[in-house]
Amino acid sequence: MTFRPYVPEDLPKLQSLAIELWPDEPDYVPGRETVFVAEDSGALIGFASVSVRDYVNDCEDCPCPHLEGWFVQEPHRGKGIGRALIQAVEQWARERGFTELTSDTWTWNKASVAAHERVGFALTSEIQYFRKEL
Repeated sequence: MTFRPYVPEDLPKLQSLAIELWPDEPDYVPGRETVFVAEDSGALIGFASVSVRDYVNDCEDCPCPHLEGWFVQEPHRGKGIGRALIQAVEQWARERGFTELTSDTWTWNKASVAAHERVGFALTSEIQYFRKEL
């Protein structure tokens, strides 16, 4: 098992993982994010994507690194792969002088909430968005 930064040659494999996480975004291409991948015998089985946002709710130091995406394929979950990806992101953030890492997930996504808590994230607040057509 290897945990390493994404390289452009990974794009087709990364997109196949990303569509499992974001089915509505079939053409995911990392933009300004830094992406780390988990590779096993040449196959990508997980990734974590982090960007630096100018502002994040409940963040004490801005700008702040924010976990944009975090995914491990189902058969590989529960083996510490997600934790190792988060550790890679944390190391990257520390090397750049950041003192905290933020993330978000849907409140109904209990598996994601639990995964965040297992790697040390603490819930800061819940928010409900509204929309009104004009």
